[in-house]
Amino acid sequence: MASQTAGGTQQKRNEGIAAYVGISAPETPRYLLTNNFLADYFETSREEEVYDFDTFLERGVLYTEDEANRELLKASFDLFLKRYLGEEAIREENRKLTENKHFYFPLIPEMLTDSTANLRHVLYRLQMLDQKFDYDAMQKKLDHYMFADVSGLNYILKILFQGKEHRTRYKSAEKWETTEEYWSMLDKAERGRMLRLGQRLSGDLDTLLTHPYFLQLDFYRRYHYLSMLLTSYVIQYIVVRKDGTTGILCKGNPLDSRLGGMLHRACCNNYDNIRNLFPSLLQDCYEQMTRKLVTGEEKQLHIVGKDGNVKVNGKPFQDFTADVTGRKVSNHIAYDKLIQAFELEEGKEKTVSVENFVLRYIDLTKTRRGSTLTKLSSTLTTSGKQIGMIYPRSNVRQKYFAMSENLAEFYVRLYLARQGRQYDYLEHFLADLQERYRIVIAKSPEGDKRLKAVKPRLSAQDFARNQAAFIDTLNSVNCLIKLSDSGYVVTLPEMKGDFRLI
Repeated sequence: MASQTAGGTQQKRNEGIAAYVGISAPETPRYLLTNNFLADYFETSREEEVYDFDTFLERGVLYTEDEANRELLKASFDLFLKRYLGEEAIREENRKLTENKHFYFPLIPEMLTDSTANLRHVLYRLQMLDQKFDYDAMQKKLDHYMFADVSGLNYILKILFQGKEHRTRYKSAEKWETTEEYWSMLDKAERGRMLRLGQRLSGDLDTLLTHPYFLQLDFYRRYHYLSMLLTSYVIQYIVVRKDGTTGILCKGNPLDSRLGGMLHRACCNNYDNIRNLFPSLLQDCYEQMTRKLVTGEEKQLHIVGKDGNVKVNGKPFQDFTADVTGRKVSNHIAYDKLIQAFELEEGKEKTVSVENFVLRYIDLTKTRRGSTLTKLSSTLTTSGKQIGMIYPRSNVRQKYFAMSENLAEFYVRLYLARQGRQYDYLEHFLADLQERYRIVIAKSPEGDKRLKAVKPRLSAQDFARNQAAFIDTLNSVNCLIKLSDSGYVVTLPEMKGDFRLI
């Protein structure tokens, strides 16, 4: 699927801003993101199947003698399947999915189905940037992690799936030229950052797919953690694409009353700063595309409004902007709004620079429903909400990064698995979050560099309160052991009872 969607130079040009940013919109819920990532390694189902009471009855793997309550049994059984095959969870988080399209957790290979890849396979192509990346080895580990488990409820469900040979059909890695074409919008510094990010992603994936801290869990928790990891790297992609230094100022708890005032303002400003990547990339892309359309040495645009029509360099405004953006604008912009936005006088030509034109055009369209900027920017917000890292969950304007209980436990589990330990000091864990993921919770010289652009400047007391809130978050999910008033150890909930102080 990855190679089929890549296309050549002409197709890339037609994709416009999506090709320049690397993504076009978020994928929700995170389970569909995971579905699409797995579809880069395995063939998807050619024929969509519906898993319900009638289907299993027809196959002969389900039998009932209670004809009097058949309809009640059917309704109850179908509700059970929707819950445990994942269809309910997926639809609850994406109300836009059509009723005739069914998505499930991939308990068997046939449950992998095609869906719109708004992220344009960015995670897979991050991995492929590393020419030493072993695609075949990763494929085998994903296969074992996803489809080898036959314990617990998974065993019961697989009895229902019997009657077919459930064989994973492997894909082949895409050609190196496709990866090169995908990342052609990067400069040298950006490419270096993306390469290192892809290597970290592959390293974390390798840990998750092979370590007992994940493998010994049931299917649902394993799939949950895989989805958490992949979605977290969408956020990492956005942060790392922004620049080489920006950090994530993360509240130690989403709703702790101690974390108001200056800390709250700094967290909101940090979120806005990272989210501003999208208008910046949008502006850069539009300026590049516009310059290609301008002839002559002056590199100026000539705009005129007359008789209800606005033209740019002799072309209708709608057609010219379609060439700039790479797509037709579905909603027509009213003549009077164009006159106002570009400060035109009826019948008089006006000359504007490329930069001026692009800024005015973005300002004119950024608040429109379904606008390019809205779709792009929502990738950060949506991904953060999916893993409990961006709050509030409502549609308020001021948002911030925070460490939810679920996310904190995931990062502890991943950290200890990478280190091959059952326990480690809290300060080591905090340092790793900062060094590996740019997540800053506690005060440190390195963290100060990451947050250099964040205003207002935070005091040591602000960071101390934030760390105290994070300690409460870890404690609430049984991932913390107190050694003294200032000494703590992180561990897994299932390991906490075995700790012995030497």
